[in-house]
Amino acid sequence: MVVLIASWDGFRIPVALAPIAPKRKGHQNILFRQMLKDFAPPAWVREIIVVAEAGSAANVTLKLINELHWTSVFAMPRTRKFTNGKYVRDMVPHLPTIRSRRRATSKPDGRRQDYGVFMRHAELHQLGDVTIVLSKKRRNCGPKRIKIIVTNLLDASEGTILSHYAWRWGVELTIKERKSGLHLGRMQVTNDAERVTRSVVLPVCAYLVFLHLYSGKDGVKDAPSQEGSLFRLKQRFTEDVMQEQVQRVEQKWRRKWKQIKEAA
Repeated sequence: MVVLIASWDGFRIPVALAPIAPKRKGHQNILFRQMLKDFAPPAWVREIIVVAEAGSAANVTLKLINELHWTSVFAMPRTRKFTNGKYVRDMVPHLPTIRSRRRATSKPDGRRQDYGVFMRHAELHQLGDVTIVLSKKRRNCGPKRIKIIVTNLLDASEGTILSHYAWRWGVELTIKERKSGLHLGRMQVTNDAERVTRSVVLPVCAYLVFLHLYSGKDGVKDAPSQEGSLFRLKQRFTEDVMQEQVQRVEQKWRRKWKQIKEAA
């Protein structure tokens, strides 16, 4: 499935979700582009940065983001070409270790992560001027473990670009929460396409109901963060249901006790 998540401060809100048709070629990118077109940002939003993995880095998608005047930070497949005809993968094996520098990045939850990075400005085929960042966690990582990140942020530093890309991990956390806490993908349904779609969408709708019930009561401190807030919202919901049941039982016995007293 394709999930579009809006992340800011401590919030991580799913705003669009759709299952992928496995037999339809390129359906993932088609859904992703349609979600971007349909997304209406709030009036207080000043900047939008679209972050995605390499599977979503299609030329049409990146051009759409530029037309919307948004910023993009994408992991890029190694089959991309420069304007001179060479592939991006050609620069990875020949990158000397001495050329990579350690840079500190900030995770969405505030933790620090250091990477060995190499940055350069280049022109990619059909994309134009971009900034390419090669990153690796350890100094002795091989070429296959180097992440290639491409962005249209031409003036940003290496740490800023990697910090922006770190927000993509929120998609994985969101799917993990829905699978563990709301049984996403575990519903027993037939092969009917509409039923499969509803089985995927219902857990997300349940999470939005939890968020609507509790996010406004105590303010920002109940905002969904990176520490699995779905489980805290479920715990609060369970406590409220149990408390309501206790109150009903108590009221029931009070009425009965009152009736006994009146009859005596």
